[in-house]
Amino acid sequence: MNRKLIGFAIIVFSLVSMGTWEFWGREHLYYETILVLKEPLEAHRIVGEEDFETKKVELPSKNALKLKDKQKLIGMETAQYVADDTELREEYFRQSKYQVGEDTGKGTLAISHDWLLSYPQSLMRGDNIALYNGTTKVGECIVSHVRDSSNNEISFSKDSRQTSSGTAIHLEVIGDISTLLEISKTAAGGARFALINLE
Repeated sequence: MNRKLIGFAIIVFSLVSMGTWEFWGREHLYYETILVLKEPLEAHRIVGEEDFETKKVELPSKNALKLKDKQKLIGMETAQYVADDTELREEYFRQSKYQVGEDTGKGTLAISHDWLLSYPQSLMRGDNIALYNGTTKVGECIVSHVRDSSNNEISFSKDSRQTSSGTAIHLEVIGDISTLLEISKTAAGGARFALINLE
């Protein structure tokens, strides 16, 4: 009888141990919590706290971002397309070129359609552009918005800029305050600009 009880106890102990390992031990001892995105993000998107969630994975790479890294990522922008539910790395993000304010020395300016002599219809958010008054370069800026006559952001197919969602009418740019003031001053004098995409 004692042998049967001992045998039964060993079996129960083994089953409990296996269950504990599978449902608790493996996850807590071999899995690490990493940061992932809830949804995929295109390049040049500003990331916020709501974009992140955590995931437990077995043996993540040494470069995988952890929960402690989340605060430094908030406010940065994606440097490329970043998939959801996969480990994140620092090189996927960079300081946002869309940040404006007194501490950055940058601001936003709407470029009136009447100010432009010519501009490419392939412009999109994130492009680096130069404005020329004749042969004189007035300044360089970053495109923050390109909208059509209905004030909808212009978008393109993922593979190319051959097909757009509309005709670019409204343009907003980000640049150094001094550059934006020079653009406004030149336009106020009646000049019209040729806009060149440097991307």
